[in-house]
Amino acid sequence: MRVRRPLFVTSLVIALVVAVGGGWLLSNDPRDDYTLDETVGSIALNKVAEGKMLATVQLQDANDNVISTELWLGEPLVINFWFSTCEPCRREFPVLVAADDRFPGIRFIGVNLSDSRASALAFMQKYGATFDTFFDRDGQLTNAMGVATTPVTLLVDAGGVVRRQLTGEITSVMLDRAIAEVFPT
Repeated sequence: MRVRRPLFVTSLVIALVVAVGGGWLLSNDPRDDYTLDETVGSIALNKVAEGKMLATVQLQDANDNVISTELWLGEPLVINFWFSTCEPCRREFPVLVAADDRFPGIRFIGVNLSDSRASALAFMQKYGATFDTFFDRDGQLTNAMGVATTPVTLLVDAGGVVRRQLTGEITSVMLDRAIAEVFPT
């Protein structure tokens, strides 16, 4: 028995189109639509820190002093995890610098994960950042707070509870809205 190639190929193509198209139609149920919550985890590897206490660890500051994160408590905090060769970190850094100027009642803190002191300070100077930066080269704070990828920004209340987590690159609108919600004036 001889198979006619054009009919066989045509049948195979039709079957493939029906299978793929039918699968897409069946899986495209509007009830399955969801909106990614921009405040929690746009990068799935990071753990959700909201509602948790800020970890108490020792970090090195830009002057090589060892400081406990416990000393940060007592005022509202915006803590940003970053490093200078992270492209999203580079793009969002001006947003943090501008917000630090606009919100004098909130302490902004940078937590640098991997840069040398000189590289981090040059990066901060390039963007005009005046907020404190601490170095977490051994990953104590990063691991304790569940940060796996950067950038991550945590809004922490004066008592040390993480009230909002912004994962991934933030915009001015996102940060301003989160600050207004977490630290209403």
